[in-house]
Order: sequence, then C-alpha cells, then structure tokens
Amino acid sequence: MTIIQIIDTFTFYGLDIIALAALTCVCVQVLKLTLLKKCRRKIATFLPILLGGIFYALYAGICHLSVKWVLENYVDVLEHGFSVGALSTLLYVWYEQFIRDKEKTGATQGVIATLIDGYVPGDDAERIAKAICDAIEKDVTGNGANRIAEILSENRTEAISETDVKLLAKLIIETLAHINAGAK
Repeated sequence: MTIIQIIDTFTFYGLDIIALAALTCVCVQVLKLTLLKKCRRKIATFLPILLGGIFYALYAGICHLSVKWVLENYVDVLEHGFSVGALSTLLYVWYEQFIRDKEKTGATQGVIATLIDGYVPGDDAERIAKAICDAIEKDVTGNGANRIAEILSENRTEAISETDVKLLAKLIIETLAHINAGAK
C-alpha cells in the first residue's frame, strides 16, 4: 500500500473512525490493567478488533437510530469496525514507539524479567521484575528469596505452584549472586 492509498483510506472513513479508534485504544488499556490482568498476551491482541467492531456497531445504530439498519448493512459495519480496530492497534503502536517515556531497564531487571517470563502474565513481567529489583535493593536481612517469593506468589499465573515460586525465587537470588560476583 502506498502513502496515498493509506491517506485515501482514512479520508474515506472519516474522523468518526479515528475517534472510535482512540476510544477503543483507551478501553483496551483499561481492560488489560483491570479485568484481563492475567489474560495471555495473544488473546489480548485481538481485543482492539473485537471492541472496534462493537463500538462501530453501537455508533452506527445510534447514528441511524435503528438496529435494523445495522443488521441490513452488516458488511459495511464489519468493514468499518475492522478499520476502527486496526487504527486502534496502529495508534497504540505509535504511542509505544514514539510517545511513551519508557524507563531504561538495568541489566539486573532484564535478567529477572527473563527468568520470570512464563511464570507471571507477559504484560506484567517488566513491572514485577522492577518490584523484585526494588525488594532486593531494600533487603538488609539477607532474606531476599522470601520477599521475591511473596512478590511472585501475588503475581503468578494460575498454573504455577507454590513450590515452583520458591524455586524460582532461589534461582533469581543465585543468578544475581553469580552476576554480581562476576562483575567484581
């Protein structure tokens, strides 16, 4: 697709699509942070398309004051709904790449995020890795493995057992000890 075709697509659909896409983007983020916290990332990928379709169908029904019109013109409604979802996804990618001020992750946090990947929901791995880093830095008792286990227990996926959490906490402590010993 050329730039002219992309611009033509947006001018064909109009500002209503852009506004609905922004609303969809906000709703998807709210759902990811609340109801779908433990949802797999792959499932959440299709959420903008689904919500975009629903929002456009509601919008079309309100504009035409008729559910019958929405049902009779379902192809048009699906096409525009898909456009809302696709644009919402595009807006999110632009936001993540150019606007959001991402915190630089340190080597320790990166190692922890790699170790806990699969044990915690994918979207939360960086946040949980940061919490673990903070807990380790603040630990003066030398009992960081227990605090790590608590953090992991609060944020683990349902398939992970308590034994796995304790072993993972010990693995994190041992890995960081070896990294710090090698750095000296």
